[in-house]
Amino acid sequence: MSSRSMPFALVVVYLVVIVAVDLVTPAHLRLDLFAALAPMTAAVLCTYRQTVFVGILDFCLMATHHGVLVSDVAVNRVGSFVGNALMVGASIAVARLRRDGEELLERVRATGEAAQRALLRPLPLRTRSVVVDGFYVSSQREALVGGDLYEVVDTPYGTRVLIGDVRGKGLGTLGAGAAVLTAFREAAYHRPDLVSGMEAVEQGLYRYHRSAAYQVRTPSHPAAAVSEDVALRVSEEFVTALVFGTEEDAPGQDGSRVPVVFVDCGHVAPFLIGPDGEVRELEAADPGLPLGLGNLSPVPRTGRRIALPAACRVLACTDGVTEARDPDGGFYPLAERLGAWAGLPTRELLERLRADLDAHTGGRLQDDAAVLVMERAPCPDAPELSG
Repeated sequence: MSSRSMPFALVVVYLVVIVAVDLVTPAHLRLDLFAALAPMTAAVLCTYRQTVFVGILDFCLMATHHGVLVSDVAVNRVGSFVGNALMVGASIAVARLRRDGEELLERVRATGEAAQRALLRPLPLRTRSVVVDGFYVSSQREALVGGDLYEVVDTPYGTRVLIGDVRGKGLGTLGAGAAVLTAFREAAYHRPDLVSGMEAVEQGLYRYHRSAAYQVRTPSHPAAAVSEDVALRVSEEFVTALVFGTEEDAPGQDGSRVPVVFVDCGHVAPFLIGPDGEVRELEAADPGLPLGLGNLSPVPRTGRRIALPAACRVLACTDGVTEARDPDGGFYPLAERLGAWAGLPTRELLERLRADLDAHTGGRLQDDAAVLVMERAPCPDAPELSG
């Protein structure tokens, strides 16, 4: 039974019972007046068609009661008909307005979901060499995306996997996130070297900063009075990021291991999960500054090269996971949990992790949380990326 069927049935039963009781009780009690509650309740709880049905049923019952049946009590029949008709009409009008509002909300939600999915595609994503699965939880209610971002790109130079976290949270960070994702997708195809690719991504973020700062300084902007404050906030927006790149045609590769290079831009360190339950952090050789702050350091970014065995997986996440707190203020023990679940298949591990994260925080995440697990593809000859 649908969520609207039960209220509809109860309203109809209530209406019929009120009229039946009114017929067997003394006429001076006038219990039929309470029948007007039926269409009013239906307008709030039932669908538009159900409300119309209840309204028509109510009017017909009242018309029969006051116009056909003989009553010992003098009743203003015209007043009863008009009053009942007005009540039914108002209830139907309210139901119509509520239906139109729900349809508009559904269209807006569908449009917003499509726009958000254009930024972050549903997981898992697969390339010729790896499969990337995971989950994303936005801290903002009803939002599918927020301050965290990820992407998987299959390029002529190998797979490129990005996970990042924009300073801040919620929908207000989408501009910087979209700039980073757009630049990353472009650089992945035109920059064979992972480090130079991340430099191109950072330049894309700088361009976004300049454009956004110029827009808020425009005199015609409605918020011109606070434009300097907004410009300062935009210029301070940075993105921590971690990017992985496979080297499928590396010299000496025997097929049992996939060479992987990763560049750390001030992000949470990833974990290497072995089949024997071993879990260890993959510290970058030289962790760099977040994207948007790279010009503060004279040292160029560097990458670290590792070999990913066939049975090993790499888990990367945002600080919304590692800094999630329980009611007592304790941080989420991610490494401990991964050690206990290392032998689980990826999908089951992710389900356990998400459920445990909800239990740890009581379902009240204070920041967006994203988790990616990268593992060898079971069929290396997969021709293209798929979701």
